Amino acid sequence: MANYFELSTINPRSFVPVTSRYAASKVVYYTERKLLTYNTYKKHSFPASKRDKFAVVTKKYEYRPDLLSSDAYGAPDFWWRILEANDIKDIYEFKAGLNVRLPDAIFI
Repeated sequence: MANYFELSTINPRSFVPVTSRYAASKVVYYTERKLLTYNTYKKHSFPASKRDKFAVVTKKYEYRPDLLSSDAYGAPDFWWRILEANDIKDIYEFKAGLNVRLPDAIFI
């Protein structure tokens, strides 16, 4: 059975904050199921910058990139940028002792 869908003209920021990874996505409407969702998120690259910072993950931040994001950027919303910039695919890889790059450019 095929999934019939159409791209919607709905602004994704009606549902998510500007800091969300889906803020720039297209909203997709599945017609048969009457379901709204987002296009698949595509990972971005974060080229190194002279303004990037580095941090060592301590026990306080182990498995909690949201806490590091909050301390580094003033908001917990950029945890996924930290993981992306360091090619970390799962928060369970975010362990104490790991040296991570905190990208300066968090908005793409």
